[in-house]
Amino acid sequence: MTLKVGKNNSRSTVEVNLSSSLSFGFIGGINQAEGVSIDMGQSFEIEWGDVISSKVRVGKKDFMRIGMGFDWRNYRVTDFKMFSKDERGIISMQDYPEGTEPKFSRIHTFSLSFPLKYYHYFNKKVYFAVGPELYFTPWGSLKTRYYEGDEKRKITAGNVHQSRFSVGVGAEVIVHHVGIYYKYNPFNVLRTSYGPKFSTMTVGLKVAF
Repeated sequence: MTLKVGKNNSRSTVEVNLSSSLSFGFIGGINQAEGVSIDMGQSFEIEWGDVISSKVRVGKKDFMRIGMGFDWRNYRVTDFKMFSKDERGIISMQDYPEGTEPKFSRIHTFSLSFPLKYYHYFNKKVYFAVGPELYFTPWGSLKTRYYEGDEKRKITAGNVHQSRFSVGVGAEVIVHHVGIYYKYNPFNVLRTSYGPKFSTMTVGLKVAF
């Protein structure tokens, strides 16, 4: 649903959109501290974007758009290191217990996303968008799974001291509602006083409704 404010032929036309997009992408680690190796094959993002957004025309085929959405991310390491939280709340990379078989160790976060993007439409169904994205991340958790003989072991923890606020940049190309997107997030996922440094990039598919 779209609500328009202003004349149709006016460059100051404002549209409030109650539409959305759904994205799935693979996350790769960058600027990683020693011992951190985010596995892009198993680290992923799911985003329900532009749940509500506002779009302002700035040219014949150009718009500025600000939106709000929800973002879930899993950062997995699958080698012989695991995320571990001690009694002080410090997150570090540790070896798995001796004689065990690793499965995975991951940090999971939930964020509210606020993208501000410039859109250029080549025609009604093909467009390109790029711009900064602000994230507010109120929640994060840790989970590690491994095998000890025939027994499955699980370690979980909450309050992983994720960075509450971060800013990245995103770009996307959409053709007939389906396209690809890329994100670069230079901020550390965890607060540096509580966890190892690592930031991320994401590549994936987007469906715009």
